Amino acid sequence: MKNRLFFILGGLVVGINLLAQTQNPQYISYIAKYREMAIEQQIKHRIPAAITMAQGLLESSAGQSELAVKANNHFGIKCASDWVGRTYTHDDETKNECFRQYASAADSYEDHSLFLQRKRYESLFALPLADYKGWAHGLKACGYATDPKYADKLIRIIELYNLQSLTLDKNLQEAGLVSAKDTTWQGVETDKLIETTIEETHAIQDHIEVFANHQSGRINGVRYIVANEGESFASLAVFLNMYERTLRKYNDALDTRELQPGDIIYIYPKKNKASRKTPFHYFKPGEDAWHIAQKYGIKVKSLYKLNGIPYGTELSTQQRLKLRK
Repeated sequence: MKNRLFFILGGLVVGINLLAQTQNPQYISYIAKYREMAIEQQIKHRIPAAITMAQGLLESSAGQSELAVKANNHFGIKCASDWVGRTYTHDDETKNECFRQYASAADSYEDHSLFLQRKRYESLFALPLADYKGWAHGLKACGYATDPKYADKLIRIIELYNLQSLTLDKNLQEAGLVSAKDTTWQGVETDKLIETTIEETHAIQDHIEVFANHQSGRINGVRYIVANEGESFASLAVFLNMYERTLRKYNDALDTRELQPGDIIYIYPKKNKASRKTPFHYFKPGEDAWHIAQKYGIKVKSLYKLNGIPYGTELSTQQRLKLRK
């Protein structure tokens, strides 16, 4: 127990010290723009989102490198003999080396995952998703990069920007997309160890505006951003690198609903009930079901179902609404 407590406290001290370091605004913007892609690759190919994101940041200089800008190549992947797509010539270790060129950043992220399916990287997939240090050192050992400090650089990026919060996102765990085994690193449940550190990070992220110029945070455990003046679901979907229909679905937003400045917009599915801290809501004049549901991070249909009200019925000004059973 003493060893476990020491490990937890030590981890928190390290986390707080890391958070005190200077964070690069370009890195923060890159994370906000491509986080969904990294998470999608984890779901599809079982590559830790933290590792994918850290590699993307490092290899592309947060999207500012020549390869990223001119060839949509975010991971520095060279042509090799089996590449049949478009190519881009770039000076790297030698002059005029052949690199893969992609139609989009999404194609680069997908090809990076497929690239890691090669036999030389096979041993990495026996590691838990949470073992970012094992993955980082494994990538270096398997020959992904020649830089002797490559693994250390990935680890430093993951810890400074708390990229483990992508790999171990609570929404993924609740959806069964991250197993109990994958949340364990060196025999310790990392989900419990990093929870407080994540909360500390969120406080700092709110201060430095993780989503560029958007207020952001969590309600009911679900991530959200706040819409700014002049934004629409379409423009936010582009900003978040999501399909508009997906963003609308997460927010119970019919095609006709338009965004207003200050609207809370969730970037993950909402839940069927509110937090234990908010079991009820007292209806106020001018409110509607959609804004109430958004306020507490629950689905509109669940709000009606919890209160035994037919879906779509106009709410009464005298109602005390249940937000959970």
